[in-house]
Amino acid sequence: MDDILKPVSQDEFNSCIESLGPWGNDDEKLPPIVLAVSGGADSLCLALLASRWRRNVFALIVDHGIRSNSAIEAALTQERLKDLGIESKVLTLDNLKPGAALEERARIERYKILIQTCCKMGSIDLLLGHHAGDQAETVLMRIRAGSGEDGIAAMAAITDLPQIRLIRPLLSIAPQRLRITLRQEGIIWVEDPSNQDLKFQRNQVRKELSSAWASSGSVSILLHRSREESKKRMKKDQDQAVFVTENILIRSEGFAYFSTKGMDERTLGALIRTISGSVYAPLKKSINRLVQSMRKVTLGGVQIMPAGRLGNGWLMIRETTVIEKAKMARPNTIWDYRFRVIMPEYDISDKVTIAALGKAYKQFSCREGLPVCILKTLPAFWHNDKLLAIPHLGIYSDESVKEWDIVFQPRQSLTQSHLFSTTKLA
Repeated sequence: MDDILKPVSQDEFNSCIESLGPWGNDDEKLPPIVLAVSGGADSLCLALLASRWRRNVFALIVDHGIRSNSAIEAALTQERLKDLGIESKVLTLDNLKPGAALEERARIERYKILIQTCCKMGSIDLLLGHHAGDQAETVLMRIRAGSGEDGIAAMAAITDLPQIRLIRPLLSIAPQRLRITLRQEGIIWVEDPSNQDLKFQRNQVRKELSSAWASSGSVSILLHRSREESKKRMKKDQDQAVFVTENILIRSEGFAYFSTKGMDERTLGALIRTISGSVYAPLKKSINRLVQSMRKVTLGGVQIMPAGRLGNGWLMIRETTVIEKAKMARPNTIWDYRFRVIMPEYDISDKVTIAALGKAYKQFSCREGLPVCILKTLPAFWHNDKLLAIPHLGIYSDESVKEWDIVFQPRQSLTQSHLFSTTKLA
């Protein structure tokens, strides 16, 4: 593989990223395209190439605070970005505690703060530095974990989330080429010592594959497998979207009305994931039994029941016993992993919370024709024990809270929108 010893040309990068558009005008008066930069070789090379592709880019550096010198590394990375003419900001995480699954918790918090910051900036595109090596590692790990076809498709070049697009323009480029590109430019990067810690599975797999780039075709085989499965996944996503529009009604109150005719395991799992606010669907065998014979059941954070007076189909609502407790209401607060708070900054009060309506539904004659089981799950604004507003019912205690709203925005959408790269290893 002589090609892995070549630097990445600007034309090559431009071709990769332009195919992931459309992109807006390169105008500094508009929100920038955001780069997630850790300071490592991969993200720093992404920043270098992106800054030569467009002027209006902005880098976000997340300081996890896990290592004693992480703040120093973040500041050093910011200086290196400044030398490249890239404006940046350091985001500090102060809520990570030592303990189990630290790497996974850090990953979740990193994405959370990156996405929140992008939203505040008005940016809808977040560029990530994942490359072909990361993709091959992910494929091998998922094969060994027994993942299905969707999982082996691995990372998408574009993942559409409710508020933002995650874009990975380097997925077809070998990691060695990124480092060679930086060396050619005389740019130094940060080496994260945790990447050498073999107690982490990904590091074990990376070491296993490190010699395979030159000595065997195993990396190419893994990437080929990913490309083949990704083509199937995109077709299934398309078919599922068509089925959903014809057979499932998602209501803004956070419940679904659906028909079981033609329902498959994949779609039912996605529906449960959406209504529960979960990242993952329940076990396949549990979903399979429901597909074969739909019945009243509680599963994966939802309750499924006949729709009754609402029609001949089925209802899926949030399981009341696992709904999140009261939470301070702030602009863009996410409650129960499903609802986002909309309210002006000046209306912030330490005593305003968002919580389920619960038994308080009995106070109102205006119920929008909804069954009691749904009314109890509706999100509402509270001030101590006083009910302030139930936006989904159009009920407000006074004029001052009529600007407040709560929108249904689960972590995972029912229909997936991924664009997978079908480009071969470069």
